Amino acid sequence: MDALHRAGIGVILDWVPGHFPKDEWALGRFDGTPLYEHPDPLRGEQPDWGTFVFNFGRPEVHNFLVANAAYWLDEFHADGLRVDAVASMLYLDYSREAGQWRPNVHGGRENLDAIAFLQEANAVAYRTNPGIVMIAEESTAWPGVTAPTN
Repeated sequence: MDALHRAGIGVILDWVPGHFPKDEWALGRFDGTPLYEHPDPLRGEQPDWGTFVFNFGRPEVHNFLVANAAYWLDEFHADGLRVDAVASMLYLDYSREAGQWRPNVHGGRENLDAIAFLQEANAVAYRTNPGIVMIAEESTAWPGVTAPTN
């Protein structure tokens, strides 16, 4: 990273907070229980990719992921993060048929926990690292998904 910066090259990291592998060596069922993933399979698995989905509503997971973003920016001095697969985080029905997802507490399809997570991740990133760039791989035109929250 330092060599790239010395050469005048900015570095944007591909950051994947939306899903993670089911491999034995990964975070899935880390202690035999769904610690990082949502315990409800309709919310805890991404069927297209065969991966687990983080349980953004669990404070420990939420904080772990926000701290992870801050770590890359603070310790490695990345110039920004490209947030992978944001649409799959924003919508509970992403790539699911009727009956394969549960609505939020208001009856909608928005993942309120993921939205709150993205808002906090952006707030922390912009507050602690002025001038960084947050980019979303987001195909649904959700407005301001990586904008500062203030």
